[in-house]
Amino acid sequence: MFSDNFNSLIEYAIKSLESNGFSSYEISSVDRLHSLTRFANSTIHQNVSDHTYRFMFRVSEGKKLCSISLTSLTKKSIESSISQMKSMLSFVPEIPFFQGFTEKTESTIDSINSTGDLLDEFQRADIVETAINEAEKVDKEVKLAGAVHITDLCFQIINSNDIDLSHRITYNGLVINALTEKEGKGYAKEEQYVRDPSKLNPVELARKATEFSVNTCYSKDYEPGEYEVILSPSATRTLMRFLSFGFNGTGYHEAQSFITDQIGSQLFDNKLTLQDDPLNPDTLLSSPIDGEGVWKKPSFLVEEGIPKTVIYNSFLASRYLNNKEGTTGHQIIPYSDYIFGGVMPINLVLYPGDSSVPEMIEETKKGFYINRLHYTNFVNRKLGAITGLTRDGLLYIEDGEVVSAAKNFRFTDKLTQCLKDVPLISKDVEKGITCNCPGIKLNSFSFTGKSKH
Repeated sequence: MFSDNFNSLIEYAIKSLESNGFSSYEISSVDRLHSLTRFANSTIHQNVSDHTYRFMFRVSEGKKLCSISLTSLTKKSIESSISQMKSMLSFVPEIPFFQGFTEKTESTIDSINSTGDLLDEFQRADIVETAINEAEKVDKEVKLAGAVHITDLCFQIINSNDIDLSHRITYNGLVINALTEKEGKGYAKEEQYVRDPSKLNPVELARKATEFSVNTCYSKDYEPGEYEVILSPSATRTLMRFLSFGFNGTGYHEAQSFITDQIGSQLFDNKLTLQDDPLNPDTLLSSPIDGEGVWKKPSFLVEEGIPKTVIYNSFLASRYLNNKEGTTGHQIIPYSDYIFGGVMPINLVLYPGDSSVPEMIEETKKGFYINRLHYTNFVNRKLGAITGLTRDGLLYIEDGEVVSAAKNFRFTDKLTQCLKDVPLISKDVEKGITCNCPGIKLNSFSFTGKSKH
C-alpha cells in the first residue's frame, strides 16, 4: 500500500521505538494525496496537488503517556522525535486511568472496498468546462467558482500489542459556487461527493446553483420568528453533524451533553434514525478499523427518535468505563489535517423517508426552504442549542407554493426542540464526506435575526 521508502521508514521507527525501552508504543502512518482543480470567475486558475506523509507516535512508560506528530520523515527526524518523547516522559504526570493501547483481536469483518477511480487533471478540467457551459445556458451573467478535487488516503496502525492493520480510501468531489449580479447579488452553492467519478453530475449541479443564484438576486425581506422549514440534504447534514457531537463520551459523562441521562428516552421525532455505519461502502470514509486499529461496527446513535449509544475510543473507555475494551471504535481516522486524534462518528447515515421536496413544499403553510446552514456552532452544548446563518439559497413558501427568494436569517434553536417534530423526510439521500442525508421538514425552526443580503 505504501512506497518501499515509506515502508522502510516505518520499519526503522518500529526498531527505534522498541530499542528505547518504552512500555508500549503506537504508530499511525499516513499517506494522503489531495489534488484539485480550482476555478473562479468561470475560469480555471489553479491545478495543485498536496501529497502528505505523516507519522503520529504515541508512547507510554507505565501510566505516563505522550505523543508527537511529524511530517518531515527521515531517520534523523524519527530519532529526534523519539528522543523528545523520552525526555517528555520524564516530567509529564501519570494518567491514573490509562490502561495502555488497544489489544489485538480477531475480526469477522469481510474486506471493505473503499476505493474507486480518481479523476486526473484533464478530466477535472473537462468537468469544470461542462459546468461553466451549462451555467451560461441558464444565465449569461453568472460566474462560477469552486473546485473539482480528489482524495487518496492510505493509513496504517501499528502498536506494541501486535496490531498491524491498514486501509485505503478514495473519493472525488465537485463544489460549485454561483454568483449572479442583477438588481442585487445572488449566491448559491451545490456540491457532490462520489466514489465513482462517472456519477458526478456537473450539468445538474451547475444548473441548480445558477438558478438559485439568479433567484436570490431578487430576494425579499422577511421578519425573524418561528417558521416551518424544509432543509436540503446539505443543510440536514449540518444539523446531523451537530446532533452527533452530543454522543461523545466526554460530554456525556461530564454532564455537558444534551443526551446526558437521556439514553433510552424518546428525545426526538420517532421518524428520526441516525446510524453510524462504517462498514457501509456507500459512506465515503468507510473503514473496518478506526484510528487505533479497533475493529469498527455499525451503531445507532438515534433509533426511531431514541438516543441509543455513547461513543468512546480506548482512552475515554478507560477513563469513564474503567475498561479500555469498552471502546466503540470511534477514534477518528486521519482523513484530514484539521480533524485527527479525537472521537467522532464519520460514517453517519440518516434514514430516508417517503417524501420529496415538492411534497414538502405543498405541505408547508408558512415557512422557508433552506439550501445551506453556515457558520454553525454551539451556543450551549448542555442544552443542545446551536446558532448559525442560512446561506446560498433561501426561499419563502406560503400555502404550499414558493413565493420568492428571501434574505438570509440567523437561526438559534435547540436540537432537542426543533427535531421533536419532523413530519416529513425525503426518499433521496445525498452523500457528504462524513454524513449521508435526505432532506427533512421541521414544523418549527427559530430565526432570531436577519441579514441585509
